[in-house]
Amino acid sequence: MSAPMLRVCQVSPGGLSGRGGIGRFVLYLTESLRTTPGVCCRVVDSYGPGYFLLMPFWFIFSVLQVASMALLRRVDILHLHMASYGSTGRKLLLLLLGKSLGLKIVLHLHGADFVEFFFGLPAWGQRVLSAVMNRADRVVVIGCYWHDFVVQTIGLSPERVCLVHNGTPSPPLWSATVRPDPEVCHFLSLGELGERKGTPELLQALALLGQHVQPWSAVIAGNGAIADSQAQVNALGLADRVRLPGWIGRDEAAACLREADVFVLPSRQEGLPIAILEAMSMGRAIVATPVGAIPDAIEAMQTGLLVPPGDAAALAEALRTLLEDVALRHRLGEAARLRYQQMFHIDRVAERVLALYAALLAGAHQA
Repeated sequence: MSAPMLRVCQVSPGGLSGRGGIGRFVLYLTESLRTTPGVCCRVVDSYGPGYFLLMPFWFIFSVLQVASMALLRRVDILHLHMASYGSTGRKLLLLLLGKSLGLKIVLHLHGADFVEFFFGLPAWGQRVLSAVMNRADRVVVIGCYWHDFVVQTIGLSPERVCLVHNGTPSPPLWSATVRPDPEVCHFLSLGELGERKGTPELLQALALLGQHVQPWSAVIAGNGAIADSQAQVNALGLADRVRLPGWIGRDEAAACLREADVFVLPSRQEGLPIAILEAMSMGRAIVATPVGAIPDAIEAMQTGLLVPPGDAAALAEALRTLLEDVALRHRLGEAARLRYQQMFHIDRVAERVLALYAALLAGAHQA
């Protein structure tokens, strides 16, 4: 049996079990890559199951795994999924290790707060970050905003930067599912609760809806500031309408999306949220903010509604509009679903990643 033509090692916090958007994207991408003949895709966990004190040991283990695979010639391309702060340091160390061992390096930038992280560095730190990132063979960004940022601000060479949007698989058969309480408009938000995801203003906006003539309910699911958010729910008198179930897994999130009419994510900072793409795949009307790469997916009044970040009044007005206009909900949801199929299905994303890998290996063979 011949060896695989393409051998890839992806390094990601949490590996295939990682929580949050990076973890789900790596899982979806790996599942798609592994269905491709001639591709061997391994995944290495650089962080562990979430215990910070154990993280250094997991990182050391990831270094040993990458080094052994490279020395034994079991990998050609090292694909590093990088967020901000500690994740940046870990992935840049692995980048330098991979280059020293002769691997092709793809550095995949996620982190919604990477801009804040970069400007928080001293000038010498920014120069070091730019120099090391420029050693990657390709830097993948997930949206137009991030492409401009890494080229114009960080100073990466444009020929090294590739735009590859996040993606998700097709949803399971859901259209035949009977929604509970079809007369009630169900709002849903998925993501880490807290200021970055706009949870406080979302709750304020829901309070502004109050006892609207059209009945509504809301589920706001995710880890993070759950206790603070629950206290705000109670203080605003929303306990009978708003549920905070905490972190939910993939199947539970899909079930919530099946029951939702409107997906809401009023983030103050973002990459390209997997949760928005999953909502688009199910044809849900979406309310979001034009931050990060969200405008790549959500075009105002075409595939969703956009409101300024931090503006509870504008958010309440958008929610009220969709609460009252069922036809608009359906039109925006269908347009979002079509845009998802064209741009954000994981198989389309995997095709772009495979083309990137092939180009890197072709260049290596010609060198």
